[in-house]
Amino acid sequence: MHKRKVLALSMLSMLAIAVIPSALAFQIRDAQVFTPQNEVGVEFLSVRVSTIEHPQGGKLKDMLTGVNEKIIFRANDTTPGIEVLKEKINEGLLEAGSPAKVKEVREVVYNVALQDDGMKITMQQSLTLKLLLTGIVIQEAVYDQPAIIDLNWRGFKVNGQVPITLNADGTTVKMDINTMRGYLEVKYPEVVSLLSKDSKFSEMLDDPLINYERIKELPITQWHKLINALQSMAEAEKWGVREPAPAVTVVSAGEGSLREGQHPPRILSAQANIDGSTYYMTIQDPPISATLDIYYWAEPIRDEHGDAARVYLSDPGEKLVQSSTGNFPLMVLLAFAGMMGAIAGFVIWRANKK
Repeated sequence: MHKRKVLALSMLSMLAIAVIPSALAFQIRDAQVFTPQNEVGVEFLSVRVSTIEHPQGGKLKDMLTGVNEKIIFRANDTTPGIEVLKEKINEGLLEAGSPAKVKEVREVVYNVALQDDGMKITMQQSLTLKLLLTGIVIQEAVYDQPAIIDLNWRGFKVNGQVPITLNADGTTVKMDINTMRGYLEVKYPEVVSLLSKDSKFSEMLDDPLINYERIKELPITQWHKLINALQSMAEAEKWGVREPAPAVTVVSAGEGSLREGQHPPRILSAQANIDGSTYYMTIQDPPISATLDIYYWAEPIRDEHGDAARVYLSDPGEKLVQSSTGNFPLMVLLAFAGMMGAIAGFVIWRANKK
């Protein structure tokens, strides 16, 4: 049975490898927070690029010489074994201090690309999790008093392997989606056996892909906020919410600013000598990037609970305290102004040259 699965995966492997674009490097690509419904529809995205250099050749090079493949796996709430993913995420939410739980797994899309260029092996992974979470309201709104909603759910982590049944163009396979080890164990078990001889490499093979803890390193009160009146409900309707909202508070992180600085990528690296050959392994996750659309008027706060928000269901007027960072940061606006100035200067220079 195992050989049949490996053969099926081999037939699905594509000859051309596609680089995962940096524009997709969001930890939270989209989140629609619906306070009256006590729900949030959120799309998490994990992106990772891992390399193993083999400058001396060795067994690893022999095992993966010429490999050049890309496979897309899919699953959803009806997929056998999806309860394992739900349980693991719920455990992660609890550890993050959030009362939220998974109500539905709308979609799982797992992309894996593997390539050997003669000097190194590159493995690219991207994992999209579209989840409907419930239980985010800590305190309900009463008359003109705001509701209090939990925002700790945005920074959870899943530990250990998450083996679920995945579909790839009609072929099903049970595979862990949370580590490098998962795909390699199914497709190239001899590679896993070789690399696991070194303890550091073994730990890196098990490093969780579903890890959004870095998002919480920047307190929600330091995220950039903008209240957008009369925002379209098109995004909300994708999650089954058709009740119009007079305003939406957009809260974002990842742009960087003078006060917060830039958000660096996460990089792990190690060197090992295995069976007489030296290898260098590097794992890189992109900088944090996230956007939340909180329907109605919201004020991000921090209290004994952690990160949360007050949500007013009617226009609070002067009651709404502006975020300490104001709207979107001056640095972003200056960058755009500088870019436009540079473009204008280039156009004038080209005109003068003519």
